[in-house]
Amino acid sequence: MKSLANFLATGLVFAGWALAALSQPAAAAEGKKRIVFVHGAASHGYGGHAYGPAFRMLARMLNEGVPAVQAVVIQDDQDLAPLDTADAIVLGSDGGGLVKKFADRLAPLMTKGVGLACIHYTLDPGDPKGVKNLIGWIGGAYEQHWSVNPFWNAEFKSFPDHPAARGLKPFKLQDEWYYHMRFAEEMKGVTPILSAVPPEQTRQGGDGPHSGNPAVRARVGMVETVGWVYERPGGGRGFGFTGMHTHWNWAQDTFRKSVLNSLVWIAGAEVPPNGVPSPTPTLEQLEADLGQPRPKDFNADAVRQEIAKMNQ
Repeated sequence: MKSLANFLATGLVFAGWALAALSQPAAAAEGKKRIVFVHGAASHGYGGHAYGPAFRMLARMLNEGVPAVQAVVIQDDQDLAPLDTADAIVLGSDGGGLVKKFADRLAPLMTKGVGLACIHYTLDPGDPKGVKNLIGWIGGAYEQHWSVNPFWNAEFKSFPDHPAARGLKPFKLQDEWYYHMRFAEEMKGVTPILSAVPPEQTRQGGDGPHSGNPAVRARVGMVETVGWVYERPGGGRGFGFTGMHTHWNWAQDTFRKSVLNSLVWIAGAEVPPNGVPSPTPTLEQLEADLGQPRPKDFNADAVRQEIAKMNQ
């Protein structure tokens, strides 16, 4: 009987410890700003438009580097209930798919002041309603026959006095940087975070929904905004980021920090004085997030060399 009593007592202690342990994450999450990443399928080959892998990496970095934030990642075909308790939502999809697919779900959340970020091709919904929604929600959008999406080596020399720009340093990086975006009237509420002068040849494409137009060709030598934050007139914050075609670019420290900072800011949390800290990922770590077999023709050494140059 005594041994049975000791066993029961030990079991009760263990059960109490287990319950306490289970309750700790929930308790720790109280008061944190919740960022919910939602992504569509990857496309464009190995490491191209890899929204899910990028979002898993960013969420991990936010959870490790910003105690005031709790980030979760879901795919667009999963239960969307986490959106209802989000302080900020981050969308990643081709052709602005999620902007159109979830428009009715997002609209009341935007009215409530939930932050919204759209990354790369997510910014191009391809229809007037989607463009209008994005301008109202994040301050800007890719408008076909107005904006362009060339690959170019953008050089970022200076940054604004804004929490989203904390700790950013000048850098230069090749990506498919969309520019000549359609912004809110007179840029009201919009703060450019990443701006650069595109090479002239990027403006010389023939007329088309993505290749060029007279308006963009008339702006030779002018600065273009490719990453920005936005304060909505009725409350709430937005973030637009046109880069991220290439997954390996996340190894560039300021490229990555500009996104992490902006996500913390749109969620209403305090951006650290030197920006959100995060370790520089290696090629192998970036590939691990992809979760795909490396293609036989993938030149890992060349990519590794490019990564090594990014932060020099």
